[in-house]
Amino acid sequence: MTPHQTAARGNEAARVLESEVFREAMASLKTAVIAQWKDCPVRDKEGALLLLQLAKLTDKFETILIGMVETGKHAQHRIDLDSLRDEAPARQFFRRVTG
Repeated sequence: MTPHQTAARGNEAARVLESEVFREAMASLKTAVIAQWKDCPVRDKEGALLLLQLAKLTDKFETILIGMVETGKHAQHRIDLDSLRDEAPARQFFRRVTG
C-alpha cells in the first residue's frame, strides 16, 4: 500500500471514529454487553466467558481504528517530509529502497 493510500485510510478511520452515530453505537454495544454480563448467572461460566470476549472485541475494534488513524498520520507526515526535501529523484528512490 502506498503512503497516499495509507494516509487516505487513516482519514477515513478518523471520520468513522468522529462520527456521532458510531460513538452512539459503540456506547450502546458496550452498555448492552456489560448489562448482560452482570445479569449472567454465576453458574453460566461459558456465557460469562463469551460476554467477556465480546467486551474485549469491542475494545479491540476501537483500538484497530485508532491504530489506522495513527498510521495514516505517520504516512501523511512522511509524505509532507518528502515534499519538503530538495532531492534528486534518484536520491529519493535510493532513500525509499534503503529505508
